[in-house]
Amino acid sequence: MVTGEPPLQLTLAVLAFQESAEPLLERLDPPRRVAVMMALLGLVLVGLTLVACVMISARWVRHLGRHEHGRTKCTTNIENQRLRTAIGSILPTGEASETAVAQPTNNDTEAGG
Repeated sequence: MVTGEPPLQLTLAVLAFQESAEPLLERLDPPRRVAVMMALLGLVLVGLTLVACVMISARWVRHLGRHEHGRTKCTTNIENQRLRTAIGSILPTGEASETAVAQPTNNDTEAGG
């Protein structure tokens, strides 16, 4: 096994890199350099567009959240009472300040049961 060979290759690679000290972009031929610059510009513009869309959407959602909605036309007191009686069997019972604990309807979901 030759132990001196990998450090020699690494040293030659470092020296070759130092000899070409000019930036990679300047070492490219002009048409390829323009293509790389346009691709970078495109990525930057896409990123800025995404940020602008998020900011505009966030402003719109905040505007919707601030809007005071009036009473809905479809919901009457009778409809609310029907809904409460329909789901009454699954609603928790007790005072408003108590912690509600949902009880399973059967023992299939209990562990170790």
